[in-house]
Amino acid sequence: MYLYNAQKERLNARIQEKSLDVLKLKQLKTQAELATLQSKINPHFLYNSLNSIASLIHEDPDKAESMTLKLSKLFRYSINNSQEATVQVQEEIEILRTYLDIEKVRFGDRIQFVIEVDESLLKVQIPRFLIQPLVENALKHGLKDMADHALLRISIVKKDGLVISVSDNGIPFPENLEIGYGLQSTYDKLGLLYPDHYEVQITNQPIKQISIKIPITHG
Repeated sequence: MYLYNAQKERLNARIQEKSLDVLKLKQLKTQAELATLQSKINPHFLYNSLNSIASLIHEDPDKAESMTLKLSKLFRYSINNSQEATVQVQEEIEILRTYLDIEKVRFGDRIQFVIEVDESLLKVQIPRFLIQPLVENALKHGLKDMADHALLRISIVKKDGLVISVSDNGIPFPENLEIGYGLQSTYDKLGLLYPDHYEVQITNQPIKQISIKIPITHG
């Protein structure tokens, strides 16, 4: 009986060890997938930014230098050497402002950008590079052809969780919306970090916006 119990304990220990190994592999896989998603920046954005910098070099060298530094900051953030899957809201907003500063060079005064954040949420953790693809999507598909009075609003509020909304007054979402790079990367990140615990709503009425609701987590 003693020998049987000893063998059973060793077997259970090996099973637990294997289970831990499988869990670690799943975690590593998730981290690798997130790192891949976070390191992707839309090549069209890079192409447009470099074109803007090239045109500014002779017209306004100081602005060209400033834009180059902002683009470098954006790419450093996307590379994510620390391998952190989430960041504080305030960090995500800072990099979003950097992105918008770059886009303002292209769009000038045609688009007004508004960012509204509940200050109590500034230290809450959210997925890295969650908001920027949504904003880029709004600029690319909703606002880029508007001559003036274009408005893009980003809000982060507390409402049964943390709710991020990106709205604009541009072209409405089509009935059969195709999921492009920006939205797909968003869905992928949410699915990896909050399986079955997130909501995405895309509406045209009463305002055109995409909203994401995720659990509130502090680092």
